[in-house]
Amino acid sequence: MHYMRQIYRPLCIVLFLGCLASVCFFQTGPAWATTRAGALSMWQGDVKEPLVDFIFDVSTPGNPDFIPTEDRLAVFDMDGTLLSEKPNYFVYDVAIHYLNEHGDEISEKGPEYKALCDAARNHDYPYFWKHLADAFALPFEGKTYTFYRDYCRQVFETAINPEKKRPLKDMVIAPMIQLIDLLQEREFKVFVVSGSLQFCIMAISEKYLHVDKSHCIGSMVVATLEKDGKRTVFKRGKLSPPPNLKEGKAMRIMMRTGQAPVLAMGNSGGDAWMLGFTATSPYRTFTGIIDHDDPREFIYHKDKLLKLAKEAGWAIISMKENFKTIYGDK
Repeated sequence: MHYMRQIYRPLCIVLFLGCLASVCFFQTGPAWATTRAGALSMWQGDVKEPLVDFIFDVSTPGNPDFIPTEDRLAVFDMDGTLLSEKPNYFVYDVAIHYLNEHGDEISEKGPEYKALCDAARNHDYPYFWKHLADAFALPFEGKTYTFYRDYCRQVFETAINPEKKRPLKDMVIAPMIQLIDLLQEREFKVFVVSGSLQFCIMAISEKYLHVDKSHCIGSMVVATLEKDGKRTVFKRGKLSPPPNLKEGKAMRIMMRTGQAPVLAMGNSGGDAWMLGFTATSPYRTFTGIIDHDDPREFIYHKDKLLKLAKEAGWAIISMKENFKTIYGDK
């Protein structure tokens, strides 16, 4: 009997430790840095709770709405959604700065080049909207993609918004970047999907938007390839249709990721197809639009999109009511 007790006690200890280890192995998930109660501290109002609940519910194993990591796709428009877009989209700011710096040289290339230079010099911003293909391609035609990307970053970090008198780099919408950080912490794949040129997005995405440059989807220009010794050099050509707007956004998300997003955020009619694409997902989804109703930023509304959002049941995010801060200012 004594002999049996000598064997039984160590065996019980081993079994107990084994069971404890099994419980820890199977029940311990990722060590999340942000709690549900502490999430999205820059947000407030009626949108915050449903957004936080969605993020935590679909990323918590055992929750009825749990979404596997590989299917947690979130997509964001850039201009007007992640950074201010008035008086110009960032991609147009870049073109205007370059045209003003090199106007004499560029004007000599032809009448369409001269028209762009004149519009930049005269602050005729609507001209750029009306001539999107020329504005995207002609100023940097023949330049390398690397040159263009670096120039975009330089403008973003040094140029001043003429209306707010603050650097472009300080006009990133801080609550939206906080949202991206939370999504990535909860193992969402986050993409920036914009009508702007793809290398323009990539120039600022990692440092300022917290999104890897490989997760940027934008409009493209045709590349020409040359050899410089052993190096392959890519140079910019004409706009490669279609631009990444409207139907194009949904199409390119599908082509790049092979799936519908479960979360989408935008602020214009050009985002409508991307936002509506969430309805294709078999999972619980969250779709939201930004309403620019706050004098801390700019006041303007996209009435057709607001109407569509109400009809579709999308969240309308009021910058005035739902953001404690716009640019992260104290």
